[in-house]
Amino acid sequence: MTPKSKKARLSRATRAGIIFPVSRIHRQLRSLPSAPKRITQGASVYLSAVIEYLVAELLELSGNAARDCRRTRIIPRHILLAYANDYELNRLLSNCILPDSGVLPNIHLALFSKITGKIQNKSSISRGTKKNVSSTGNTAKTSLHKPTLKKKGQGSFNVLGTPSSKAAALKGTAVTTLSERVLIRGQKLTVVQGSIVNIKADAIVLPTNDSFYMGGEVGNALAKAGGQQLRDAVAQAAKNATIPNAGDVAISNAPNLSASHLIPVHSPKWNAAQQDESIGELDKATLNILTLADQQGLTSVALPSISSGRAGFPKQTAAQTILAALSKYFRQTATTNIQQVFFVLYDAESVNVYTTELQRMVE
Repeated sequence: MTPKSKKARLSRATRAGIIFPVSRIHRQLRSLPSAPKRITQGASVYLSAVIEYLVAELLELSGNAARDCRRTRIIPRHILLAYANDYELNRLLSNCILPDSGVLPNIHLALFSKITGKIQNKSSISRGTKKNVSSTGNTAKTSLHKPTLKKKGQGSFNVLGTPSSKAAALKGTAVTTLSERVLIRGQKLTVVQGSIVNIKADAIVLPTNDSFYMGGEVGNALAKAGGQQLRDAVAQAAKNATIPNAGDVAISNAPNLSASHLIPVHSPKWNAAQQDESIGELDKATLNILTLADQQGLTSVALPSISSGRAGFPKQTAAQTILAALSKYFRQTATTNIQQVFFVLYDAESVNVYTTELQRMVE
């Protein structure tokens, strides 16, 4: 008779379906001075699973931080940036000390007053318009009676009308707030589900083309709500300004809408053969929208998922690009008027993508 073949021994981690060693963690728990007399096997399994989840989440955020810093290797600095910019992880690890990770800058905004003009001048953008307005002075704020823009940089701005501020609000509107994140400097990024027509903000962004076409889901919804007066305002904007290149933006009044202004943006199209160029155009479009809104003293902006409809952008790529541009803008701008950015979405897929990417965003 042949002896029975021995079965391969399975570790407790393998039986639990996790990677972290359950037996080692169980031994460490038992060796603690404050440990009770008996520690169940389930406690070790649950603790191992929780630690594995936290490590995976921290590793992913650290990889995003390394990518944003254009590095191919994760260093302690990237780990610090990862958990410091995540609300839940920061509460958990705020008392931890990472050697060689540096510190987070904590400079009071009042100290930026002397360099505000220099930084704002670098972020001003204007190109290729029929009606260009030159800037006077180095202040970050723009006169409400004579809106002015800089000529240096990329993209084009076209200013129509005088901005009047409306407080951003969601109360009493047919939208649902799904996720919100407050950046280090106080700006709120909010993911909401519903019609963009119901958002009360200073400006609503309209993805369009070089002819200010009010088509697509966003354009049709705005045209239906605004009626002929809104169409006339957009037509007047098309007569007085041009947005020939992808990423160019303009601004006009928004009659019959809950917003004060409408910001048409030439929506970039996705090109699979030239992905870097397409992503660069969407990044430029987002920066142009924020800079124009800031120049006009607007405090809140409502953004649909730009370029992820007929323009063909993958939704996750579009969300990552827009959020990265937002982070870059608020990081490089010393003072800003913008305090609220709404991501107004309709379909469940876009909601899931933006909610996930918002939590992963590294400032």
